[in-house]
Amino acid sequence: MRRLWLLVHACLAASCGGGGGASPTLDAPPSADAGADAPPVYAACSEFSAPTVPVPAHVTGQLGNSDVQSPSTCTDVEAPFGIESAGPDRVIPLTNLTPGAPYVVKLTSSADLAFYVATGCNSSTGPGADQCQLFQDAAGGGDAEVGRFVAGGGTAYVIVDYYASATPPSSSFTLDVYPEQCQTDDQCGGATPACFEGRCVGCVDSFDCTSPAASVCGTNQLCAAGVDQCTSDGVDEPANDGPAGATMIVLDATGRSQIAGKVCSSPRTEYDYFAFDVTTLGETWDFQLAWTGGRDLDLHAYDATGKELGLSFWEQPERIRLTYLPIGQYTVRVREFVSTPDASPVTYTLTAQRTAGAPCATAADCAGEFRNQLFRGSCSAGACVSIDGAGAIAEGGACDSQSDCALALHCPSFFFVSGGDTRETCTRSCTDDTACAPLGASFVCTTYFSNNFCVQKCTQDDQCPTVISSPPIAGPWRRLTCDVPTGRCVP
Repeated sequence: MRRLWLLVHACLAASCGGGGGASPTLDAPPSADAGADAPPVYAACSEFSAPTVPVPAHVTGQLGNSDVQSPSTCTDVEAPFGIESAGPDRVIPLTNLTPGAPYVVKLTSSADLAFYVATGCNSSTGPGADQCQLFQDAAGGGDAEVGRFVAGGGTAYVIVDYYASATPPSSSFTLDVYPEQCQTDDQCGGATPACFEGRCVGCVDSFDCTSPAASVCGTNQLCAAGVDQCTSDGVDEPANDGPAGATMIVLDATGRSQIAGKVCSSPRTEYDYFAFDVTTLGETWDFQLAWTGGRDLDLHAYDATGKELGLSFWEQPERIRLTYLPIGQYTVRVREFVSTPDASPVTYTLTAQRTAGAPCATAADCAGEFRNQLFRGSCSAGACVSIDGAGAIAEGGACDSQSDCALALHCPSFFFVSGGDTRETCTRSCTDDTACAPLGASFVCTTYFSNNFCVQKCTQDDQCPTVISSPPIAGPWRRLTCDVPTGRCVP
């Protein structure tokens, strides 16, 4: 049961990137002029004199030496792990930009690389804070880093970097820079109604696909039919590879349903979706996925937009319990994870049990079930919904995701921890407990992130963060341990 090293919205410092490398391979000839903001004569700025690449740009290359260090701050920072750039880097000078126009940068690599955008290089270590427009390091290894900047002039510099001083597993990367077409779906339409990474596309994910006949969002960001390569499979294949073709869960008089299914891992997008309707407030839905043998099946739960509500990776059977859902339709997804695709099917049984109950009354109700359910921090009209802080919640305010908190604040929105209604509040950064003292004696500074912040002291293990990408010793998740005398969660 694989996983990326993931610690909720943040990550452990150990899992969050010298040597020389080949020059990037350019898909277009370099321009003759590096632009007006030419770098001063510093050794760290030597890479800024590399041949320029006109935008739109597609660059394949490798990291080089550890020449350039990012500044301590940038105008825009999308990096919950902190601005770390001690490792090997590569500078790609860009030209053909329109001042005042927005552009999208997409960095793809198998390693956990980051990038930042600067207007030049004016110090012995690299760009100054006044020159850094964007620092992007929000995705885990293997996922693309995507960021947006507004050109201040005709030239800019993208610095591809690694957070640690060691050499990453792979120094290769692909960089795309292009003018932004959209920020929201309402700026798109027709055959490309969805906005994805600054471009209008047919779909962002399979939840954008509405036809059972074309229920899967393909790699070209267009809805298409699923691919059924299993040697034998269920009757709803391949439509149920996407939510639009999900098999409806039909309950008996006791609110129970049991479905026999088959799933394989060929192709890797082979999923089985099942849909269920919440018709009254206060319903609880319990799911159990059972199978025999040593194959690895996972269970996920989503709302109609594709927002993840719960997941189960490390158990057999897998279990998810969902509480206080708003009225509407939801899906659960069965998948097999395996390193090498396998066309032979696994037979499984999916059991669902609906139980009636009272609507939620407070956020404490929303925090009550946390074993495999993600915290939705607001009780609204009898249902638990996510807080929509939009980056405006001040220190001390309730949050359930990093995007809720104002600039420079952090939300400890760890997966599957107890007390979310009181413990998940926007807090400041810190390097030690001294910075947390103004918040009260019950706060300590974390020690397990690259960029630490203040959290309330723990009193029991289930208040400590989980690492969902690594097998647990016991229980559904690997979890840090509470050292009660100090109130600290420790690995």
